[in-house]
Amino acid sequence: MKGHLYKFSIEHKEDSKGNSVEADALEFEVRNHDDIFKIVELMKDKMDLDEVDATAFAIGIKLFGEVMLKNSKNELFKEFKPDFTKFMKELKKK
Repeated sequence: MKGHLYKFSIEHKEDSKGNSVEADALEFEVRNHDDIFKIVELMKDKMDLDEVDATAFAIGIKLFGEVMLKNSKNELFKEFKPDFTKFMKELKKK
C-alpha cells in the first residue's frame, strides 16, 4: 500500500482513579493516504474543539477510515460505510 507511513506510540499514564500506571508503550506503524499532520491542522480550524480534542478526533477518524477502506469487504464496515461517507462529506464542508 502506498501512502504516508506513521509510527504511533501510546503510553498508559494513569488509571481511572488517577493512579500512576507503569506499562510498556503500545507502538505500531500504519500507512495512510492522507497527510495526517495537515488533517490535524485543518481540524483545529474547522471544529469547535480545543486543540487536544481536535488532534485526537483527527487522528482517530483517519486511522478508523483507513482501516475501513482497507477492509471494505468486512460486513460491519459495509453496513457502516454509507453513514461514514455522509459524515465525512459533512465534515469536509465545514
